[in-house]
Amino acid sequence: MSMPEIYGNDENLQFMQTMRQTGHIPHACLFYGEKGSGRKTLANYFAMTVLCTGEHAPCGTCKNCQKILHGVHPDLIPVEHSGKKQGFSVDTVREICRDAIVAPNDSDKKIYIFADCDTIGIPAQNTLLKLTEEPPEHVLLLFTSASRNAFLETMLSRMIQIAVRPCSPEECRTALISQHEYAPADADRAVRATSGRNIGLALRFLEDSALQEMTRQVRELTRAVAQRKQYEIVRILSYYEKDRIQAEEMLQLLLKQFRDACVLKYGSENLTGCDRQSAETLAQLLTAGKAVRLYEAVQNACEALQASVSTKLVLSALGGNLLL
Repeated sequence: MSMPEIYGNDENLQFMQTMRQTGHIPHACLFYGEKGSGRKTLANYFAMTVLCTGEHAPCGTCKNCQKILHGVHPDLIPVEHSGKKQGFSVDTVREICRDAIVAPNDSDKKIYIFADCDTIGIPAQNTLLKLTEEPPEHVLLLFTSASRNAFLETMLSRMIQIAVRPCSPEECRTALISQHEYAPADADRAVRATSGRNIGLALRFLEDSALQEMTRQVRELTRAVAQRKQYEIVRILSYYEKDRIQAEEMLQLLLKQFRDACVLKYGSENLTGCDRQSAETLAQLLTAGKAVRLYEAVQNACEALQASVSTKLVLSALGGNLLL
């Protein structure tokens, strides 16, 4: 199995190399960035950098690198999700704390990966505090999440924090074609529909017809907001009334569209949304005040959904708030 390509994160890769070369390996590290951005890939790459026994780490060919690439290294331990919200239960964390005392099997380090920590609870974090602050010399804890906000300040103060950077559209296209063997036409379609800054999202777009439909509807919703078509706004929003998770994802895509409209309004090209044309249409009608109102309306709806307010009620209220 070959080494993974890392796109858009040259500075992070150099930082990890410097830590390895100087011997200043932290005892805890957080990789944060949006879903699909490669945060778990980068965390695993760092683990390989730490455990590699080759001259130029990670070499990809030594025994440790090969075991990691094949998912069988005994000292690289993915922690399973547990508990009601599929975060990490206190019992799971206590088991890790007990296991951490045991020396590594094949390496100088024993690395635990807590992936997707977006729903990690306060009790679990409090249980982790001592291990994070004063772990055994051989222990390295790696965490991944969409945002640093998932963690208590007391946890954040005990770990190195690395923001996972987006790739460029050109890099996304290259990854889809060379690594994932998609045809150039399919790669181009995915880059156009996802802005090409998140390889995971582009892959999911090509594999998930539901996401393709959601992207189409967000494009239509952006245009409906620009054209003040209330019936269209309500019709599209009502499609998501029965699925809170899909509603949240749709609103996150819509936020990116509104952001792109603001970016285009003021002459930048750093786009992240799913459709440039509808964002341009909206940009022509935006003032600073209108942009703030739209963004806040969608952000408040997202927060209400996360607080388990009725999805139908939230989307119904949002329909009126999206009229410019």
